[in-house]
Amino acid sequence: MNGKRPRWESELFAPQHINPVACETCKFRASIAGDGSQLDRATTGICEIYEYPDRKPNEIYYDGAECEFYEKADDRPLALILGVAVGDALGVPVEFKARGTFHVTGMQGYGTHNQPAGTWSDDTSLTLALADNLLVGGDKPDLESIAWGFIEWYDNAAYTPHGKVFDIGNATAKAIKRLKEGVDPEKAGGAGERDNGNGSLMRIAPLTFYMYGIRKAEERFRIVRDVSSLTHAHEWSVAACYIYLEMLNKLRMGRKKQEAYTELREDFARGVLFIGKETLAKFVRILENDISTLPEKDIRSSGFVIDTLEAAFWCFLTTDNYKDAVLKAVNLGDDTDTTGAVTGALAGLAYGLESIPQEWLDQLAAYDEVRRIAVKMPRWNYFRKIA
Repeated sequence: MNGKRPRWESELFAPQHINPVACETCKFRASIAGDGSQLDRATTGICEIYEYPDRKPNEIYYDGAECEFYEKADDRPLALILGVAVGDALGVPVEFKARGTFHVTGMQGYGTHNQPAGTWSDDTSLTLALADNLLVGGDKPDLESIAWGFIEWYDNAAYTPHGKVFDIGNATAKAIKRLKEGVDPEKAGGAGERDNGNGSLMRIAPLTFYMYGIRKAEERFRIVRDVSSLTHAHEWSVAACYIYLEMLNKLRMGRKKQEAYTELREDFARGVLFIGKETLAKFVRILENDISTLPEKDIRSSGFVIDTLEAAFWCFLTTDNYKDAVLKAVNLGDDTDTTGAVTGALAGLAYGLESIPQEWLDQLAAYDEVRRIAVKMPRWNYFRKIA
């Protein structure tokens, strides 16, 4: 129970005092000692009224007394993960279809992959594998454990909605085969220009909850590079993941959509020395221009990582709610599930869990498994020591 992270970004650098952190997944506030350890042992196991923390009412009891520190559950990780899964599932039936040849308005089944409505693909599977194994080994990304999760998915259909892997990118498949052969995780991903599919971008979103308290941009970049490189090690893929995570980090900290995007461009305008100028030039439509001003005809939705990132930013910035953002993404055509998933993380985190249509959540395959992993994500379980 030692070394807990604070619950809210605003508390991260605040002096430690009574009740500055929240306990585990039950969200009661707990007192901590000077060394950061919790003084009580309140957990979800103590409360027997509600299994899921976000369903507990304000008059919740624990240890026989009303909990004066009860707060509504922080549902941001759940909003992000479900945002990915729902966007993915909307796109699965129409993947590879050309723009303008179809129109998605809600969950539908079969189509391209002949899967029932609500089925999500490798985008969500690898997102879950990353989230479930991110900090298994401690307070830094455990690349070996993440690699194990990817192999379990590839070999044994772990983290799948129906016990079967039906969609996998070539670069990801090759990287996982290298992992199985014993190649170090940070060296498994393809590093050539032809290895810049969107396979690391589609799964990297949970990393935003590890970024709590990491103030140095170069350190955040190093973490993103290592996690991306399990499957995609080329500098374009790594840079795309970093730009995406920086936007997610700002949304996680409570920035409004336009404010977050403005800050992102300002950050890069001041100079990012750890990314080469030639690589940054690939992202000029996002970082120097305002991509939301482009017409749809100028937005590509292929499996190329830069296309996917641009499409996701465009869909997110030109809509004002989760539903419209992911439907706009899916209806761009081509790599519909990944564009929907990447957009879905942005919109889910920005607009919250309540913004995702309940009808779609009710249709989502393996909802309880998705939820299980999101609820136990480690973003509140570690306190990064501040010098």
